[in-house]
Amino acid sequence: MKRLSAVFAVILFVGCNQTIDIDPDTGFEIFTISQGNHSSILRNEPFTGTGIRVTAIFDESAEYTLDVASDQADINKLVGFSDCHQDHQSESARIGWRWYQDQLQLLAYTYREGQLSFELMGTVDFNKEIDLEILIDGDTYQYSGTGLSSVTMQRTQNCETGDNYWLWPYFGGDQPAPHEVTIKLKREVIE
Repeated sequence: MKRLSAVFAVILFVGCNQTIDIDPDTGFEIFTISQGNHSSILRNEPFTGTGIRVTAIFDESAEYTLDVASDQADINKLVGFSDCHQDHQSESARIGWRWYQDQLQLLAYTYREGQLSFELMGTVDFNKEIDLEILIDGDTYQYSGTGLSSVTMQRTQNCETGDNYWLWPYFGGDQPAPHEVTIKLKREVIE
């Protein structure tokens, strides 16, 4: 039994990346979603603030074709945060992305009281820096980005404060990444 527990612990440690690689030349954090996986990292990093600013770079690995054509419209997640001292599938604000209709689309992506809503912000090019922001403004989230449409989405009223956490690049939707996907980010908390 001890041996089985030790083997499981090693598999868990190896399979769950807890660190973020940083490009020493640019300072960008590098997130890799391996083929056949959903998550880029399994890491609990607390979030306290009134929003986030990020600069993102997608390369050609963000272009993909899924086996089930109807899943192509599913939204992957770039980055965001849980809110209101709740699980992210109850209360959260994120930037979503997808390769859809031969375009790399970015979307405002919100869970409010367990209900998902999203809205297209626009399209972006590969290998270009994209400045993005999600700002908490009372009972709304304000999504914006350079060259993108600004979007306002509702936030739960009378939100409890407490422990919130960063949400990392994630592939899916229903299907895992069909090949390795690499995303670079610089991020900061808006206090």
